[in-house]
Amino acid sequence: MKKKRSIIILGVIALVLISAKYTSKNNKENQGVEQIIKPVIEESQDKKLIVPIEEVQETDQLQNSKKEESSSQKALELFKEEIPVKQEQETKAQKKSIPVVPKQRQATEQELKELMEKGIITDEEFILENGGEINTDGIHLYSLYINGERKTESYSTFIKDEEVYFPLISFFELINFRNFERIENNVNAKLGDSLEDVVVDTKNNRILKNNEELKLTSDSIKIFDGEIYLEKDVFRKLFLTNLALSKEKEKINMTLNFSTPEEITIRQNNNERLLKEEKIVNDIFYSNDKKLFELGYLRTELNQIFKKSEYEKNGDWQSDWEAKLEYQGAFLYGEITTTYDVRNHLFEDIKLRYDDIYKGHTLELGNYKYMDDGAREWDISFKKDKGYIITGSKNYVIKENVPLGSRVELLYLGIIIDIQNATNGVVEFKNDEIKEDRNYQLKIYTPDGKILIKDISTTSNYNQQNKGEVEYDINIREDHESKRNKIDSKVYYGLTDHLTLGMGYLREPELINDEYEYLDKGRLEAVYSDYIYSLPYTFRVGGDKVFNEFEYKVNEKNTKDDYSYDFLGQIDIKKVRLRLEHESKGEFYEDKYKTKFYVRYTPIKALDLEYEREEATKRDGIYGIDYKEKINKYSIEYSKAYKDLLLTGEYEYHTEDKGKYSFNTYYTGLRTATLKLENTWKNDGKDYEVAFSIFSNGNRLFDYNLEARYTEQEKDKFTFRFSTNYNNWFDYEMFVDKKGNQEHKFGIDHITDLRNPKAKIKNMDSSPLKVITFVDKNDNDIYDEGEELIKNVEVQIGEQKINTNENGEAMFYGVPNYVTYDLEPKIKKPNFLLGNNKVQVQGKNTATIVAHIPVKPMLTLTGFINVEDILELNSIDKMRLYEELLVTVKDTSGKVIDRAIPDEQGIFEISGLLPKKYLIEVVYMGIDYQIDGINDEIVKLTYVDKTDNNYYVFNIKEHGISMLKGEGENKI
Repeated sequence: MKKKRSIIILGVIALVLISAKYTSKNNKENQGVEQIIKPVIEESQDKKLIVPIEEVQETDQLQNSKKEESSSQKALELFKEEIPVKQEQETKAQKKSIPVVPKQRQATEQELKELMEKGIITDEEFILENGGEINTDGIHLYSLYINGERKTESYSTFIKDEEVYFPLISFFELINFRNFERIENNVNAKLGDSLEDVVVDTKNNRILKNNEELKLTSDSIKIFDGEIYLEKDVFRKLFLTNLALSKEKEKINMTLNFSTPEEITIRQNNNERLLKEEKIVNDIFYSNDKKLFELGYLRTELNQIFKKSEYEKNGDWQSDWEAKLEYQGAFLYGEITTTYDVRNHLFEDIKLRYDDIYKGHTLELGNYKYMDDGAREWDISFKKDKGYIITGSKNYVIKENVPLGSRVELLYLGIIIDIQNATNGVVEFKNDEIKEDRNYQLKIYTPDGKILIKDISTTSNYNQQNKGEVEYDINIREDHESKRNKIDSKVYYGLTDHLTLGMGYLREPELINDEYEYLDKGRLEAVYSDYIYSLPYTFRVGGDKVFNEFEYKVNEKNTKDDYSYDFLGQIDIKKVRLRLEHESKGEFYEDKYKTKFYVRYTPIKALDLEYEREEATKRDGIYGIDYKEKINKYSIEYSKAYKDLLLTGEYEYHTEDKGKYSFNTYYTGLRTATLKLENTWKNDGKDYEVAFSIFSNGNRLFDYNLEARYTEQEKDKFTFRFSTNYNNWFDYEMFVDKKGNQEHKFGIDHITDLRNPKAKIKNMDSSPLKVITFVDKNDNDIYDEGEELIKNVEVQIGEQKINTNENGEAMFYGVPNYVTYDLEPKIKKPNFLLGNNKVQVQGKNTATIVAHIPVKPMLTLTGFINVEDILELNSIDKMRLYEELLVTVKDTSGKVIDRAIPDEQGIFEISGLLPKKYLIEVVYMGIDYQIDGINDEIVKLTYVDKTDNNYYVFNIKEHGISMLKGEGENKI
């Protein structure tokens, strides 16, 4: 090293001496140059050139060494890089026994100018040696720290007219951020967990963050050498919460306002661990406990009826009466519903229902009335309720279980198109507006004033299942006529997400040659759905066959020929749906082949153009000659909703039924009523029928339904119907037609809770609800023995509000079943709140629901920043260090809850937290020290004896921050 240093020094001196030899100046001037060089090539400290004078004196013997370097500038740079500061030189000199010359001198400004004029040092070197700064435009390298962690020593910033610009793509690469797209010089990025949208449009000089445009100048964005540079203030608004920059120290410290991929990964790992510990519970759901037996509800209906018939010659009124008792309650861990006809002394249908017994399937055991002679039939069914049934190729019936006594509206495009009153807890809608691939809503008005919504979709999915899913549709029913049982069962299994396999078995009694025999039929089918070029398609193939062999004497047909094969293919091409169906049948059937082709074109959302062609090849049993029948159907359907008005129109032409027209209007602009006007023309417009209806929109006090109907085919037939219910107590129904037929029925309707007869119950299909509020000390959302109960908490469900008593309990009656309700507690006690949990209840039978509501105490996280003595900081330096620390508390999903900066003693507090786990981050935002922060450290706050004992200590060591961890929950 010494030899190399001497060669460099001698090279510099030789170049100077040669330069002096060929100048016109005298030897005295040359001596002046020599005097300048001596102090300049001394050792440097803080970028000041310092050199031992004795080493300069040795240069006369080494003038020939000038060829070792090509220029004086390179020699000087190498010299400066090789010569350490004075303290380091002394250390090295001691190790190598090299004497250190203490005699040194600083070059003056005049001497530096003369060196610069002679080309020995550059302009930049002159500025640096004279204590100045360089503000040259261009690329400058900085050390970059992000969230307290050093990322690079060469972050290439761009400086133009003293403005600093940060490179965008390099910044993304340093934090390993890939969730962005660059198209030429435009960038679209999604930041952090919340996917905040950032758009940088360099072409139009625009930047948007979450669709809000930032104010820019013409110089806010720069493009240089393929990189996009953003002015530092713009960069800070987009990505940072804090920015510290020092040109003198060439250091940048950034604190980001979004989570980096690394932080998200850490958080996901933490969340995975927390989920395994089953500590994350957001939704709390309660339902009935299944009971062997519990008293339920009794509904009493008593009506007086007056009738007059056109066939009564004297026109006298006939009187009659009817009375029914309906019961619903918990029985055999299910829900039993039955009706007793007091007038005729017999039970009607009796059903024992188990809802959602297996993955959305319902088990129902029933004993049903057969005719009116007292005969009965047993029935068992196990199936998944879809909300609708298909009675034909395009005929859909919406059928749904609802609370007893409910009034239900059917809505399409937000407009009421039909209304029904529940019969024994069931509503059934048969309406021409119910068609395939439409979405409907049932708006259910329960007798106690609540409003429930249920969505119904009539999309044909051909019983497709996801991978591993199974759907059952099994029904076993006694046949009274044959005294035998009928079995109809279907099973569908999702082999993959695209392929579903189905199997069916039908066993039913059939009258063959005057005797009942069992016919056993099996079916297999497969359904496959996927996409081709983004176009969805479906294929279904299947077949069925009778296994028994019987011959009918009447037509000599044999059941061995009772079989069929079928195929269906469907594809949606943008606005067009194509469907082809084909079926081949055995000789047992008259139809030999049947083929259907269907096409639907939807040019706009409200308009459907449909064409269907059906062609059947039939067998002629007498002459043995096959013949064909063809049927063509055309239809145009239009539906348009505008504010409170719905207009529907349809034209349908059928080869056999000829043309049919309909135009209907539904208006809901009235506050409490809906108007419906239906116009229908049949037989190519020859037969006209019109109906006008008015019905109330779920009026809680006064429900009514009025209908007037007229048909041109029966000109003398004009009918008028009216029904009403007042305050869920008094019922009245009326029917009148033009011929003089009349019927008037009025009576009472009352529901009693047999567990509490004094309670006001308006809905049989409901449950009592018992609410208990408690302090959830361990944040597990479960009531544990010994946890404190809280009184005077106001709990609301619907319009009912009850305060919890001394035992933290509140009791509700008549909560309708099969509907999910949110419990809304209002906690009046200071420093307590519900937290992020949502408490829901749903009744499925009449047993009492017990719901525990966890109440969270608000806690304070207290922390102390301890600076270890190894840093040797005085009190002032510590205060400055505290001011440059940022403490961030996040929830386990990474959402920032609060931030704090320690005070002058190093203490910080963050209040309003819950007894749960949080992620804590401590970051150094300054540039004076190199301190690595901590990211997403887990802390657990607890509620202990009503005191806040959540205290944590953070140690700042020489190179980083660490958190002291106690046993268990990280608490000290």
